[in-house]
Amino acid sequence: MREQPVIVVAGSNGCSAAVRFGLAFPHLVEKLLLAWPATAGDSAADFRTSGGLAAFGASDQIICSLLDGHTLRGVTDGELATLVMQIGVLASVPENPFHQRHTVDLLLRLLSGSEELPGSPEPPSPGFAVYLDRLLDAVTEFACR
Repeated sequence: MREQPVIVVAGSNGCSAAVRFGLAFPHLVEKLLLAWPATAGDSAADFRTSGGLAAFGASDQIICSLLDGHTLRGVTDGELATLVMQIGVLASVPENPFHQRHTVDLLLRLLSGSEELPGSPEPPSPGFAVYLDRLLDAVTEFACR
């Protein structure tokens, strides 16, 4: 049985997992959509996140490996630059400490041929509902190209 490539859609910290999947199995990922990518290297955001991970029992080593990264948590910029599939990036609008605009800008520069899709607040933000139809249209259009 032949494996069919898929379209992977991920949000926030899930963007790191989606990129890791794309790095490990590039032949299985046709397109990658990174919505509201979590910002790496912000001390306040990392402190809060590391506290939450520790509360769930994660070791310091695991926490460091999840939070380390240049542009995207848990992934080096060198690794990002090797991705070959079509990639869409969607910003958090408005930006917030966990989903900063500069993360999207850096990803768009690092990921060859990537494109920015219309941004929105990330769910479950109160303002998300008014963006839902626009978000679904953008994701559908990206997937169907």
